[in-house]
Amino acid sequence: MINYRRFFIKTLLKLGLISLLPGKIFALNDIEDCDITTDDIEGPYYAGNYTNSYNITPFNIDDPAQNFLIISGTVYAEDCKTPIPNAVVEIWHANQGVYDIDTNQYLDSEYEDDFYRGQINTDSAGNYSFLTVLPGKYPNGSYYRPSHIHYKTSYLDTELTTQVYFEGDTSIPIDPWASNPNATNRIISLFTDANNVLNGVFDINLNIKPENINNTYLKEQDKIIKSIWPNPINQNTTIILNKYEKNTQIKIYDINGQIITRKTILGTEIKLMNIIKKPLTKGFYILQISTPNGLKEVKRFIV
Repeated sequence: MINYRRFFIKTLLKLGLISLLPGKIFALNDIEDCDITTDDIEGPYYAGNYTNSYNITPFNIDDPAQNFLIISGTVYAEDCKTPIPNAVVEIWHANQGVYDIDTNQYLDSEYEDDFYRGQINTDSAGNYSFLTVLPGKYPNGSYYRPSHIHYKTSYLDTELTTQVYFEGDTSIPIDPWASNPNATNRIISLFTDANNVLNGVFDINLNIKPENINNTYLKEQDKIIKSIWPNPINQNTTIILNKYEKNTQIKIYDINGQIITRKTILGTEIKLMNIIKKPLTKGFYILQISTPNGLKEVKRFIV
């Protein structure tokens, strides 16, 4: 039987419709600055010339034995709000390894030549996504390195090599790279959806000026959302639309596709906190804006 909730999320990701608002809902006096994503060591087994693929595993997403993970995000310029279309996002990581019952961890993972490697070109809104499994840990001398995914993101002459780690990993404090203060914003939360698939988000802010981005091929008339700012979100976060159309609707779903709230938009500026009327539990949420003529845009945010 097809689970429509899984396909709701999967379809949005595969179509490149999901971009992300990383971070938490901060108080008014706790707004973080816009920071360029920090680098990290390249690590082992970067090969390049990767296949452009959404699923970088050898498995079908319906395989119940796999610890699947969906990572998605948006590549931005240095202002943290101008998306970069057609950026190249290369990822690679070790396989899942072997489950260790004593530590409740997947250990002794290895890098493979043909899987757990891929390349994604961001869409016209700077979005990327891929399906993989949660990497296991491999030994590094006297300890196991924390689970991580390698990234190499490039646009024009700008290139960033870094690694993403996962919140709650007990190996982070003993790893010199993951425990470095520069890695703080690269330790991301993971949430499990109703289909037992892990979901994570990682936005990338490149050291490139917005005016150097080639947006000439974008059709502004087809874009509903002009910007969402500040980001990370807070009570001042405002959604700016390119134009107002009567009966334009905004909807918010949870990660499993259940609608939380819906509202008809009455202008080109919408305060996000005016839409979220009641406190949301920690997790991922999907914001969809649709116009009467059938245009839709989807954003994703974390509480």
